[in-house]
Amino acid sequence: MTKVDLSIISVSYNTRQIMQDCLESILKYTKGLNYEIIAVDNGSTDGSLEMLRDFSRKHSELILVDAHANVGFGRGNNLGVKQAKGEYILFLNSDTLLFDNALKSAVDYVRKHPKIGAYSCQLLNADHSFQPSGGHFPTLGNLLAWQFFIDDLPLVGRLISSFHPQRSSYDNNQELDWVTGAFMIVPRKLFDQVGGFDEKIFMYTEEMELCYRFSKLGYVTAYRSKPAIVHLGGASNGSVFAITSEVKYMIYFWQKHMPAWQLPLVKFAFLMGSLLRLLIFGIIKGDEKARRAYLQTLRLII
Repeated sequence: MTKVDLSIISVSYNTRQIMQDCLESILKYTKGLNYEIIAVDNGSTDGSLEMLRDFSRKHSELILVDAHANVGFGRGNNLGVKQAKGEYILFLNSDTLLFDNALKSAVDYVRKHPKIGAYSCQLLNADHSFQPSGGHFPTLGNLLAWQFFIDDLPLVGRLISSFHPQRSSYDNNQELDWVTGAFMIVPRKLFDQVGGFDEKIFMYTEEMELCYRFSKLGYVTAYRSKPAIVHLGGASNGSVFAITSEVKYMIYFWQKHMPAWQLPLVKFAFLMGSLLRLLIFGIIKGDEKARRAYLQTLRLII
C-alpha cells in the first residue's frame, strides 16, 4: 500500500464553482507528492454536492464526505480527518488556488522541521496583493491595542505583538503564534494528540485555539513567505457573521484558557471597541453592514 504524504481536507458550503476551481488547481500543480483530497460538504444547496460526486467519479484522488448539514468549519474538518490516511494534514479553504507546486515545497519544509505544529504560506488576494494570514495569541494588552486602533498606528503598531499584525509583517519568514485555517499543514499524530478542532467553535478563531494547544506541548507555528497561494477570501460568509463570530469565540477562548479575572476586562474591551466601530463605520460612514455587525456584537456582549 502506497504511503500517503498529505491528506488535503477542504470543507465546502455553497461554493460550487470556486471549490471546483480549487480542486482542479490541486490536480494541475501538485507533483512528486502522494496525496489524497477529502472534500466535506456542509449541506450545500447550490449543486456543490453533485459536482463533488461527479468529480470523485472522474478523479480517484477525491474522497467525498457528506455532512448533510452545515456543521461548521472545525467539526467539518474533524469529519474529514477521520477519513484521512496522510502523515500530514492540510486544511485548505475551498476558495483557494494553488500554483508552482506549492504543496510539495510546503511538505518538504515541514518534514525537515519536526517541532512545527502548524505551518502556513503566504496568502495572496486575487490581484496577488498580500493578505494577512495569522498573528499572535491574544493578551489583555494586544486586545486593548486592537480594539482602540493602537496597533494600526504606523510606528507603534510595529512594537506590538498584535492579534492581527500589520500587512507588512507578512513579507518575512517567521514564527507566528497562529496561522489562518485557509491553508494550514499539521502533523496528523499531533492533531490526534490534542483532540482536533474544538467543535464548540462553529467558525472563526478555531485555528488560533488549535495552535494555542499545540504551543502548550512545545510546538511552534511557522509562516513562510514562499511558496504562496491565492485565497479569494470570504466567499462563504459575510462580514457581519465574521465580526460577531470572532468576538463570540474570542470570549469563549478566554473562558477556556485564560484566568477568570481577565474575562470582565475582555468583555469591556470588546464593548468599547464595538461602540467605537459602530460610531465610526456604522453611523459616521453609514456602512449598513458595519452597523448591523456591531449592533449584533453589542447584544452578544451585553
